[in-house]
Amino acid sequence: MKAASKFLSAASAVALSAALVVPGALAVQFVATSAAEAAVVSRVEVSGNQRVDADTIRNYVTIKPGKPFSSSDIDDAVKALFGTGLFSDVQINQVGSSLVIKVSEYQVVNQVLFQGNKKLKDNALAAAVQLKPRGTFSQQALEADVEAVKAAYRRIGRDDAAVTTQIMDLGDNRVNVVFNINEGGRTQIAAINFVGNSAYSSRRLSDVISTKRSSILSFVLRDDVYDEDKLRADQELLRRFYYNHGYADFQVISAVGELDETTNKYTVTITVQEGERYTFGDVSVESTIPEVDAASLQSVVETHKGDVYNAENVEDTIIALTERVAGSGYPFAQVTPRGDRNFEDRTISVVYTIDQGTKAYVERIEIRGNDRTRDYVIRREFDVSEGDAFNQVLIQRAKKRLEALDYFEKVEVSTVPGSEPDQVVLVVDVVEKSTGEFSVGAGYSSGGDTEGPSVEGSISERNFLGRGQFIKLSAGGGKNSRDYSFSFTEPYFLGRRIAAGFDIFNRTREYD
Repeated sequence: MKAASKFLSAASAVALSAALVVPGALAVQFVATSAAEAAVVSRVEVSGNQRVDADTIRNYVTIKPGKPFSSSDIDDAVKALFGTGLFSDVQINQVGSSLVIKVSEYQVVNQVLFQGNKKLKDNALAAAVQLKPRGTFSQQALEADVEAVKAAYRRIGRDDAAVTTQIMDLGDNRVNVVFNINEGGRTQIAAINFVGNSAYSSRRLSDVISTKRSSILSFVLRDDVYDEDKLRADQELLRRFYYNHGYADFQVISAVGELDETTNKYTVTITVQEGERYTFGDVSVESTIPEVDAASLQSVVETHKGDVYNAENVEDTIIALTERVAGSGYPFAQVTPRGDRNFEDRTISVVYTIDQGTKAYVERIEIRGNDRTRDYVIRREFDVSEGDAFNQVLIQRAKKRLEALDYFEKVEVSTVPGSEPDQVVLVVDVVEKSTGEFSVGAGYSSGGDTEGPSVEGSISERNFLGRGQFIKLSAGGGKNSRDYSFSFTEPYFLGRRIAAGFDIFNRTREYD
């Protein structure tokens, strides 16, 4: 019995100990969890920084000495420091009563150098890459810049350009980035083939698109460069052409370019589906605004029954109706065309419906991407300004005007909400292109007052000093002649859409 009693006593002691230990463990775990959720440190230490000041790093961190913080605060601090783009690695740990922030800084770019480039200048390549002097260096940015340089060469017809890089460590966490470029040979376009066209010949369609087959003049015109973006724009040109000539069902099935690596020449194949040709059926105007008489607006309609369907005439009618209604005191009116297609007699009836649109005002116009062109040159193409009623039709017309200037490779007009519910901000994004031209020519005349060989050269600029003005200087001469001329045109004379200019010339002839 004593032995049994001792055994039971021992068992009871173990059970009692277990009963005491388990709650103790739970209590310790609870305390640890509470500490993790609401810890407090007495100081914040920073290590690993070389260029960035420690106080600057502390300012990005919301954790402060003497104030409780949680694990989510640490996560936010890590994200904030990575978000600066200054650090390749960030570690935050609590060591005793200190919060230790350990960072690894990105290297700083001292110079970006290009070697082996002749067809593209350094400034053109520098504008294409992300890495900049005094900026941070990363491998991801370097790889992206290699592709950007290759893309720049593809746009001038050098698809086989090769780019390698060299990183020169200068010490003190600074590097020079060197792009070694082998420009390769220039690609050409051997042929442009159209498949599926019957209404218009391939030669006629070739005149519509901007991509051209290589010829003896291509080295001057540079219009035989294969570029996918350019080919997409050509598809839109074809659509516009067919839509404006009655083919409302026209489609571009595919547009591809195949490179023959043995000849370094592309063959472009564009497959189209023309569809049937349509004429206009009945054309009418309807208005949901009681004060607007639809019948009185029929005179401004530019689409007429029996005419060949033309999408551009539909757009012009929308603009004309919008302006007429806006001039009558309804600046928010919207004109919507509704087409009813009759497949049997191949006609399209159009009803222009005028509704009272949502009231919105232009808060401001933001222009981006115009490094050279002055803001006012872009703003003057808009018939709306800050504070005016917002009208989508007038905005689209301004976009067409900007594209017609031929100053920009791309024009995009978008809207973002303004500071008030009834206000919008117009955002105009442009990509500028070269607007200067240089030409040289030579000839021979067998008679007249300039008999014999002659040469001529000229230089012109369509966007002089970014002011939208046109200037041209030319000079030429032969054995017995000298010609000089200077031309200047201001497209907005006295602030109006009236072009004014002058020509100055001097002609000298010597006679025996």
